[in-house]
Amino acid sequence: MPRPYALGKRTEPKNETRARIVAAAARVYRERGTAAASNLAIAREADVAPATVRNHFPDPQELANAVFDVVLADLRPPTPAIYDGIEGIRGKVTRLATELAAFHDRSSAAWQMYIQDPGMIEAWSSRVEWYNRELDELMRLALGPLERDRMALDLVAAVIGSPAFIALRSRGLSSRQAAALCVEVVVPWLETRAAAKVRATPKTRRR
Repeated sequence: MPRPYALGKRTEPKNETRARIVAAAARVYRERGTAAASNLAIAREADVAPATVRNHFPDPQELANAVFDVVLADLRPPTPAIYDGIEGIRGKVTRLATELAAFHDRSSAAWQMYIQDPGMIEAWSSRVEWYNRELDELMRLALGPLERDRMALDLVAAVIGSPAFIALRSRGLSSRQAAALCVEVVVPWLETRAAAKVRATPKTRRR
């Protein structure tokens, strides 16, 4: 039997209806997976007509992207603002490691949901690529004179990024301990490389 829809909701502002549809889709993704995220299932979850879902999101990929953006915003990923008032590679990399460790803790359930759902991996592939580019830029901002040094960026991504952090947590370290250890491993190398780069830069270019 079709679910009745409240006529009063037809007057709901367009942006509010759109937000309810996205929130409903996120719940379907989380609770039942993308395979169950049909227009009808999302419409029932949002308490709107299926045609309303289609009107707001004629392209299913647009809805998938909107869900990704809402999920990511709820997880509060670190932004360049984390470096406000902080100088030097050590200070910035320390803040980066601390913030990424906290973000990893907040996002671990969402990450498990993502990697266990092939449909979600496919639907979110472009948004994940976008997020990884944003993360690379966040790491570059911590590197000062090494911001365009690919090897430095790769090292930070490997040591401060999720793989090393997950491995350390699996061995019993707390988030704080894992972040601190990652910093102590990577920062001396970065500082040495930055100092060598400054020494190798002609004085006329330093002015």
